[in-house]
Formats: sequence, structure tokens, C-alpha cells
Amino acid sequence: MDLDGAIIGQYHIIEQIGRGGMATVYKAYQPNLDRYVAVKVLATDLADTKDFIARFEREARAVARLRHRNILTIFDYGCQEEVFYLVMEYVGGGTLIERLGWPQDLAYAVNIVSQVGDALDHAHKQGMIHRDVKPGNILMAGEDWPLLADFGLAKMLEDSLLLTASGASVGTPQYMSPEQAEGLKVDQRSDIYSLGVVLYEAVTGRPPFGTHSPMAIILRHMNEPPAPPRTLRSDLPEEMERVILKALTKSPDERYQRMEEFLADLQAAYPLPANGNMVHRGNAQPGLHGWPAVLKAAPMPVDTPRLPRKRSFPWIRVTVSIVLLLALALTLLVFVNSTILPRLFDGVQDKAQDATPQISPTTDVVALIPSPSMEPVPSQVEELETIPPAASPSPTVTPTVPATQTIEVRVWEADGTEMVFVPAGEFVMGSEELGDDERPVHRVYLDGFWIDRYEATNDRFARFVTATGYQTEAEKRSWGWVWKGSEWEKIEGADWRHPRGPDSSIEGKLDHPVVLVSWSDADAYCQWAGKHLPSEAQWEKAARGTLAGSEHGRRYAWGDEFDSAKANINESGLGDTTPVGSFSPQGDSPYGASDMTGNVWEWVADWYASDYYSQAIPANPPGPATGTYKVLRGGSWPFDEVYARTAFRYNVRPDYTYDFAGFRCSSQ
Repeated sequence: MDLDGAIIGQYHIIEQIGRGGMATVYKAYQPNLDRYVAVKVLATDLADTKDFIARFEREARAVARLRHRNILTIFDYGCQEEVFYLVMEYVGGGTLIERLGWPQDLAYAVNIVSQVGDALDHAHKQGMIHRDVKPGNILMAGEDWPLLADFGLAKMLEDSLLLTASGASVGTPQYMSPEQAEGLKVDQRSDIYSLGVVLYEAVTGRPPFGTHSPMAIILRHMNEPPAPPRTLRSDLPEEMERVILKALTKSPDERYQRMEEFLADLQAAYPLPANGNMVHRGNAQPGLHGWPAVLKAAPMPVDTPRLPRKRSFPWIRVTVSIVLLLALALTLLVFVNSTILPRLFDGVQDKAQDATPQISPTTDVVALIPSPSMEPVPSQVEELETIPPAASPSPTVTPTVPATQTIEVRVWEADGTEMVFVPAGEFVMGSEELGDDERPVHRVYLDGFWIDRYEATNDRFARFVTATGYQTEAEKRSWGWVWKGSEWEKIEGADWRHPRGPDSSIEGKLDHPVVLVSWSDADAYCQWAGKHLPSEAQWEKAARGTLAGSEHGRRYAWGDEFDSAKANINESGLGDTTPVGSFSPQGDSPYGASDMTGNVWEWVADWYASDYYSQAIPANPPGPATGTYKVLRGGSWPFDEVYARTAFRYNVRPDYTYDFAGFRCSSQ
């Protein structure tokens, strides 16, 4: 039934914004209060069930009485020509679904789940059970403001189904408690289980029982224990894992009995900061700043409780302000041109060169530096394509002569790979943008070093295996992690030769980066070639350079502005690895290294420690002496751009093998 343009009660339907099996949601306009609302229209066949009208009115009144900061407000309900509808506040920020899909920052996950849990606790004390707690029913009214929706709807539908089907149940299989799946009577402990599933998904990036058929998922909820979340999330505290697993206990009697008990243990296991509403985002790392645009930060909703105040525009004050600002700007411009600019200009070329090293607009000839065991070969000298010069780091000082930097390239004899040179000097490491493990931003001095221009390819790795008889960890254990469109699955027979499983091969992909290699596999290759994995500091400097407009080096290998045409990441929509160098030179780093943003995550030498930057030495930092997890850098084809930032730090177990992870080597 298409209701676009229709009028239901006093509500003018504008457009459909959501649809499920039992209801359709529309954005509508309420003229008498001059506001937008959401109108949920129930499926017409429900009205045919016995006593539905009475149940509908009873549940609607009960839900409308709920008053809580984290419960979506019900304004009205009604029936028009056998169309039953609920009228709710309109929230334009999407749902929690858009925030999930990858491991969330722990503080952010605890914050959101705690607010939803508090809403459920309030409802439970009023004698109401939700029955369908899931990310799709958690609307986001602000960056850290969840609103739980659809209270009472599952109860209405379930009562209707029970009239015709003994043991019938309404809910969502991925989030349904075992007793609800069996069609048994449920209480608040069922909501606790469902919220535990949401928390599990938030901290691990996946629900506990995957995306199989609904019946298979239901049976797994009833019979199988979930994988311990610490096997999927390295930095999850053991006590927090215990809380999650207790919430997901099969027997309601062994589960948390009340929501407030669950929340108390959760917040004890991972205490929130004093400002409980602090927003934290990103992959597994706390952050104090806003969401990157790619994570779809929720716009603030229409302020429904209050009428908009209509004011006349202050034309006179605005006009006077503009005139004064123009006069001030003109005075400042004359002063700069006559006094400051001539003194700055003498050294501006050198400063610009430090800020944005790049290939000359008139094509540079790249110096071929031979490796210690080879002679220079003139025919190997290469001309690189021209890259347009980057914008001047100062908006007021523009040099007349563009800054240039020659990209130095050598061919490493042992494996025949090209390497680019990163000169000695300081650079700024870290970022204030997202995770606490990227802080503090600090200066690091590195000696000059060489780094592979491209990620190690299947062809190069095959030569290594042929020469040494090496067997990778995935080959030894006969399985690897493979992306299946919505989650990674453990696939038997997946290894570097068969990246999608035993029926796949690398035929036709010899120039793609090798994947499904562990940290030890990558390290073994580099040692065979007489090189080593780069340190975190080396990798970051090679990717971002020294300075850029942000004064902290480039956000991506090519600059500060995201461009999906310059890298193979999720937004590029390619769905797999690409030949190395496919985005060269436009996506290259300041030193000519290709694919430092995207294609595959790259193993680096360092162990991971979230607080390492606060204690790292300022010159040639070697990384932590020991650890449990190794660091990956650079993002990958199935990951969003936020993970491909040059400062982002990912960490997994060194023995894990994924189809998103590869490597490149370096040498002093």
C-alpha cells in the first residue's frame, strides 16, 4: 500500500522511510504543530485478527506513558479506514546499524548500551518487555544519544500470532533469546539477552551467530555457546568478556536477573569517564573527537517538543558587520604586501618543499640507487608521470617557483623489488582525530631508510616459496579468514594460493598483493630478501611525509582530502584486491610509495600497545619489547576510509591470516 501524499488523521504523509514485515514507517508533517513526525502504519491483515483493536489501543496507551530520555516518544495513535498507525517523534539520524559492522571503541559501546539498558530498565519497572531489542530499533538522535523504538509492537504482533499458532514468536533471529525462540513466555531476562547480543556485536564487529538462515541462527542461539569475544577483539578486558557471556547464558535463571545488575557489572568492568555522555568512536580505540564523515554522524533530529521561533533577519547588523570586516581585511592585506611578504618570500621555497614534497611539475628523472650487490643499469632509470603540485601550505604566501623533490628508487637484487628512499629527519607521528592510541601527537626522528615501493605481490611471494620451500601458517592449519560480504568466515583450505578457499586461485592475480599471510610469514619473506618489516614509525613517515596543511603530515598518502579514486578501500566499491600500483601516481605517498592507503592492511614490525606513544623514545623508536598483538597499517579494500588514515593503528594476533592483510619490507 503506497501512502505517499495521503493524509492520515491530521498527518500529511511525505515519504516512506522504513519498511518491515509487519509495519511501514513514513515521514509526515503535522500542520497544527508545524513539525515533522514519523508515522508507523501496521500491516492491514493484522486488523483481521480477533480483538486486535483492543490490544492495539491498550499497548499504544501503555507505550505512550513511558517517559525516558532514551525511549522514542509516542505522540498519537489511531485507525483510519482499517489502517492502524502510531505517531512518533521523527529522528533523522538513522539507526545503530549504520554504526556497527566493525569493532567499536569500547567506551562508545558501553556508553550506548548503558543508555539503552537504562531505558529498558525503566520499561521493565513499568511491567513492559520490549521483545525485539536490536540495532535496527535503536535510533540515533545525536552522536551519543540512542532512542529505543518499537516498544509494544512485538507484543501486539505476538498476541495476534498466538491466536493462530501455538508457540509462535515475534522477534529478530540474530538477537532473539533462546526462550523466545522456543515460543516460551518471556520476561525482562529476554531483553537482557538481546541487549547482550547488541553489545557483543558492538565490541567484536559481528553478531555471535553470523548471518546464516533464520532457522539456523535460532537453533544456534538455543544450542551453541557464542565464541568468546576476546578471540575476536584483542583489547577487550577479561571482566567485560565475562559480563557479556553471562548476559548471553542460555538459561534465563543463570543470566542476569535484572537489567540494573547487568549495567552495574558492565560499567564496573569498563568504567565510563566522569562525563558519561562523552562520544568515543572508531575501531577499538577511545577517542574524544567527533565521528569522521564516513561513519555517518547522525544529524540532530527535528526539535519536536517546541514550536520554532520565527524571527526577522537582522539585515542592518549583518550589513554593518560585513562592511567592517571588509575594511579590516583590506587594511591587513595592504600591510602584509608592504611589510611581511617580501621578508617571507626569500625562504618560502624551502619551506614549501619541507611541507609538501612532490614530483616536479616538469617530469623528474628518478635516481636509481643500486643495492649493495648490484651495478647501476642505465636502462632501469625511470621517468615518473607528472603529479600536479599540492596546494601551498599557507593561504597567504604562494611561491612563484613550485617546490620539488626527486623520488629516489632502487631495485633490490634479492627479490627484484623497487624501493623508494625516505630521507632522515623529523616528522609528526600520531593524530588527535580519533583513537587514544594515536595520542599524544609527537615528533619522531628517523634515520634515512628504504621501503618497498609496492606491497609484496603473489608473484614475489611465490618466488620466495619456490626458493625456500616455505609453508605459511594458513597452509599448515588448512584454513584462513575470508570476507563473505557481511562478515569474515573461517574457510577451510583458504591460504595465499587459494585466497577465497580451495576452489579459488591466484591465477591472473600475480600482480595483486599476497594475502592470508601471518606476521611471521611476512617477516620470513623480508628476512629471506635481506630486509625487514618496517617499524610503525617508518611506515607512518613513508605514508604521510613530514608536514602538510594540517601540520601533522598527510591524512591519506596523497593529502588531507579523501578521494575514493586514489585508493582501493570500501568506498571505491571494487570488492577485492587490485594490482599493486593501480592508483599510482595519484595515490602515492610523498616519497613515491604506492598503496600506502588501502588495498591491503600491512604488517609492521612493532608489537601493539595502546599507550606506547606516551612512552616512546623520540629517535628511531623500535616499538614495545613484547606484546600479544602486532600492528597493521594502511587500511584495506573492505574497510572504510577512516581506517585508511595514515595515523590509524590496527592490531590483531600475529598468527592470524586474513584476506585483507599483506605487507611490504624496508631496509636501512
